[in-house]
Amino acid sequence: MTTHASAVMEKRIPPSRPVRLGTRRRRAPKARAASETGASRSTERRAPSLDTGNQLATTVKQWLRENETEWDSYSAQMSLHQELLRTVKKIWQRHARAANDEVSRAWRASYDEIWKTQGDEDAPTRHKRIEAWRKANPPVGSNALAVRWEKQYFQLSRCQTEWIGYKWACCGDRTRAIAVPVGCNHRLCPLCAWNRSRKAQIRIKSLYDRLTHPVLMTFTVPNLPELRKHDFTMFRQRLRKFIAQHNGILGGVYSLETTYNRKAKTWHLHAHVLADFATSLPSLYVEEDGRKRRNYVDFECEQTLAFTALKWRLEFDWLCLWSQAWGKMPAIDPPARRIEKWRMQWEDYNYEFSKWVAAKRAHSTKWAKAWNARIRKYQPRTDLDPLQLREFQKCEAWNRANTRVIDLKPVTDRDGACREVLKYICKVADFGDYPDAVEEFCNAVKGARLIQTFGSWYGFNIEADFNTEHLDDWGSPKCNCGLNMRERIGIFNSRDVEMTNEGRWLLKRSVQNHQCGTVLRPTIRALGRPEGEVIFQL
Repeated sequence: MTTHASAVMEKRIPPSRPVRLGTRRRRAPKARAASETGASRSTERRAPSLDTGNQLATTVKQWLRENETEWDSYSAQMSLHQELLRTVKKIWQRHARAANDEVSRAWRASYDEIWKTQGDEDAPTRHKRIEAWRKANPPVGSNALAVRWEKQYFQLSRCQTEWIGYKWACCGDRTRAIAVPVGCNHRLCPLCAWNRSRKAQIRIKSLYDRLTHPVLMTFTVPNLPELRKHDFTMFRQRLRKFIAQHNGILGGVYSLETTYNRKAKTWHLHAHVLADFATSLPSLYVEEDGRKRRNYVDFECEQTLAFTALKWRLEFDWLCLWSQAWGKMPAIDPPARRIEKWRMQWEDYNYEFSKWVAAKRAHSTKWAKAWNARIRKYQPRTDLDPLQLREFQKCEAWNRANTRVIDLKPVTDRDGACREVLKYICKVADFGDYPDAVEEFCNAVKGARLIQTFGSWYGFNIEADFNTEHLDDWGSPKCNCGLNMRERIGIFNSRDVEMTNEGRWLLKRSVQNHQCGTVLRPTIRALGRPEGEVIFQL
């Protein structure tokens, strides 16, 4: 009897189990019966963890952040950009559907007809003709909003589709040609925001030698139910007034940042300030007789840390700029006349500050919070009885109405502080998929200045446009021979560039010898709709 080859039984050796390097494999202890433990089998004692410590030395998030490459960061920005592009298109189509009357449909048909190319007309000529037609036939109502968001959609869609190539005239092909993206400069575009932030960080580092006592401050206000342009204007005015009221702040740079709370549907507007103080901040510890102790001072009838006393004073000054319930801060410099009146004003202001400190201590909520080591933050306790819970809510309500938090810390890592101040003006990931939030933010931020220098840094241009003299903003490119003589080649498509492991964009070797680029007719930024693109989808 013959046996088929496929039916032959072979004895296979199972693969060995992995063994930890340097240690023996631990065996789980024998499980006891549920009757012995007095509980169900799901609560029986489990095998001990293989970790020698109670917690991991490095969290997963920290490990991912440390091992993130430049390409990973760029891919995340591209995904946010595509999500924002879809959201802007939804807003555009929503306004297009709203314009459904006969007059709007007639204007829309004429608008579609004017976009058709006439003969051998080039893009700039057609753009001028369309702009002239728009001035003669301006859209109104929802059509005007639809045209506005249409331009923003195509502006975002063209971001980094074209790149400027620069080759090295000194050493030729021995050094690869570099590429610089042509962005859209949209306020919400994550790609352009990252490039602006990177250039601003490099520029602001040139002013680090002027810093004597660098301090990083964060100014906050309560969350806003809706965002308006007036909110940015008021915040910027009161921030400048706060800086002018304190002579100890010599100069620096600030940026306004906006985040969105998905659960409460509110906006959080705050400012990051990198300032140069005249003196250093009070230290938390002092040494006496060779021993280290906390730096306590007599402050409003109690022993308080010197750093906390300074922080509370700044918070009260910031509060008085937003609320008139605690008075108004007098002028710093005494007037030429009425010196006595000026002194009485300061006495009244300091008296109100003493009342505020006493009320702040009385409404402290530290007793109702417990430290959460997992998220490294204080959280409300879960074992509060109804009376304690009502007291906690009462204290929370008073703090929301009578406090304006200021985060104050000395700068030890100057690069990290620069990244914190000059990062994105907003976090697109918070509301990039919400059409209502995107439209509200774009309407509020239009024309608002979000980055500004002051004091000894006033007049320093941070957001300068890119040109050939500013190639150092893109990673300080240098050639092999050291002469660094470069010249512009032309405009290239996005498929003709590639990123190196260091995050620098270079032209591919197959196209770097092109003398005029691969895009013979470069488009003007936000020129208009590409050929064959549907304007409205009803």
